[in-house]
Amino acid sequence: MKKLLGLVFLVAAALVLYFGSVGWPSFVNIWALFPVCLFLFFTLENLVKKDYKASLMSLIIAFIIANAILDILPLSSGVVIGAGVLACVGIGFLFPDANKKEA
Repeated sequence: MKKLLGLVFLVAAALVLYFGSVGWPSFVNIWALFPVCLFLFFTLENLVKKDYKASLMSLIIAFIIANAILDILPLSSGVVIGAGVLACVGIGFLFPDANKKEA
């Protein structure tokens, strides 16, 4: 595993040198997509923990950021937030918290 990780870092170093001399691609700002990747990671982490509401909220935040950067769909952030809140309420009814005791 350590050898594979070492190879990945060597390839990354080579790519940095290559793009440093040639220039970075201009189609997408890579640093602006970092928060999107971070929130997608949180989405997957919460899915593994089976916390569906937190996973959905992380996904919605990632979509709002990606939509602001890339203009994926012609939706405003308010519409996406409203739909996300309604979806979280629906998921709350479908999958109640396991740690709550039913009376």
